[in-house]
Amino acid sequence: MAFTLHLTTSFLALGLGAILLLAPKGTGPHRLMGGIWVLAMALSALSSFWLGGGVLPLVGHLGPIHLLSLWMLIALSVAMRAILKHRVEQHRAWMRGAYLGLLGAFIGTLAPGRWVATQVGLW
Repeated sequence: MAFTLHLTTSFLALGLGAILLLAPKGTGPHRLMGGIWVLAMALSALSSFWLGGGVLPLVGHLGPIHLLSLWMLIALSVAMRAILKHRVEQHRAWMRGAYLGLLGAFIGTLAPGRWVATQVGLW
């Protein structure tokens, strides 16, 4: 179940995040889609803690990729706090950084031997 939740929320966040970056900011739709994006990212990050850490476990089954999940939860918290305090530039910077982190994680899933890469026929 954790894998399905992680995969679903990650792909939702990947697509929705691109739309959010390109669409007008501060509108009702932006707030709604942004809330969905934050929830998807939080669920993606949290569900990752039930997945294996790959070839370099640090503690138990947790590996270096889980540090990105922890960082994502921090980034989402800082970004949401910023917008609630009307610090738009800080919010924007943290959200862009969070999306870039998501893109980096996605690119990592395209490496040889990774599940996503094999499912889309890359390797």
